[in-house]
Amino acid sequence: MKKWIENLLALQDVDMQIINLKMRLKMLPKEIKDIQNKIQREEEILHNAKGDFQHTELAIKQTESAINQLNEKISHLQQQSSMVKKNTEFKAMLSEIDQFKEKISEKETEEILLLDQLEEHKNNFKAKEKQFEADKSNLLDEVEELKQMEVEIKEQIENLQNSRKDFECKIESNVLGLYKRLLAKGTPPMVKVNASGICGSCHLKITPQTWTEAKKGAVISCDNCSHLIYLND
Repeated sequence: MKKWIENLLALQDVDMQIINLKMRLKMLPKEIKDIQNKIQREEEILHNAKGDFQHTELAIKQTESAINQLNEKISHLQQQSSMVKKNTEFKAMLSEIDQFKEKISEKETEEILLLDQLEEHKNNFKAKEKQFEADKSNLLDEVEELKQMEVEIKEQIENLQNSRKDFECKIESNVLGLYKRLLAKGTPPMVKVNASGICGSCHLKITPQTWTEAKKGAVISCDNCSHLIYLND
């Protein structure tokens, strides 16, 4: 294999590493944001579960307060009834007391249902809270790992960009210019042609003349895709 081919392949290896690392680096912010969004969504779910629990607690307190108020009204009417002289007024008070007692019974039934709901919401909240703490810890670890990866990839890219200068200086300017134009497409500029004369990039057959030049180790491009080509000795 000609020396210029070895040098160009060495440069290409470095450049493809840089391209792949840059692609990976570009993906990291979205991956981090996706994890942060997931944490936020799980926080909202936990907040809603806590809200259900708290709202039920409040509803129970309001129901208990309503029952207490009704009992106070009954007590007040019972105290007044001892001073009532007319039978019609006494009956009216008893009727009102019965109505309050009926409302108390309804409120007590509501309270029983609310207590059942409270237990359900409490258990649901506690389960979600426990799961959230475990998930959040793991997700935050993932974020830190990705941030660390970001730092490491940037360092790798910097090191590779510094090392590529040593390879680049060994290549003739005309070949390097063609190489850089092809590299801008993001694919390997130089590809191998197999024993059947098939280009490793476009997978089409090169012409006999191109094959002859490639066999000599000349700087030659594929007739079809214009990639630089070479043959294994």
